[in-house]
Amino acid sequence: MRIVICDDHVLLTEAMVIAFADHGHDVVATGTAPHQAVELAREHRPDVCLLDVNFPDGSSLDVIDDTRSTGTRVVMMSAWTEHDTVLRALDAGAAGYVSKRQPMAEIVAALERAHAGEVGVDPALLRAGRTDADSDDPLWQLRFLTDREWEVMRCIMDGLTTAEMAHHLGVRGSTARTHVQNLLTKLGVHSRLKAAALMTSHASSESWPVHLRQATTRRPPPPVVGDAAAAGGVGAAP
Repeated sequence: MRIVICDDHVLLTEAMVIAFADHGHDVVATGTAPHQAVELAREHRPDVCLLDVNFPDGSSLDVIDDTRSTGTRVVMMSAWTEHDTVLRALDAGAAGYVSKRQPMAEIVAALERAHAGEVGVDPALLRAGRTDADSDDPLWQLRFLTDREWEVMRCIMDGLTTAEMAHHLGVRGSTARTHVQNLLTKLGVHSRLKAAALMTSHASSESWPVHLRQATTRRPPPPVVGDAAAAGGVGAAP
């Protein structure tokens, strides 16, 4: 994995360069200001940019989109993991978020997940900012879903297999599985069945985005073998 690091703390950056090399990854460039993340991404086309959130002259959240436009996945990093900042970073298109307080092995793993197309963020960072009202709401995680993840949720609710979901979304099977895994991570569940159960038990039509409230996809017949997992349906692994 080819990495660009952008952080104004030079000693930390130098230590990370060595640590990433020890894990078999190559830091191709480093920067000390947000605009350099975009410039270095355009120049080096890395797989991932590890970008500090806070710089002396402000936040780097505004450069996430420009950095992503180069084909580089962006993982945000900060000593502080305020809930609102994590959500703003994910909403802006970040593929992950790590804390500088995490062990290096966890930071490396988060970048590897982001590089693989998954969500490189510890679900605990999302759960940490729950308010008392959130704690009473079993669907509080739904606010984190992207439009694509809502479409995936609809496919899960309609019982589509991975192959049918890929066809419906116009993506490859591996991409469909990645979308499913990202959805499950944000919901804090470990299977399609649990995601479907969460929505069935607690959601109403108003829980869905307007453009998906009436949307339906073809509901396949029950698997002949009597095992949903064997057919890659709701009970299947991502």
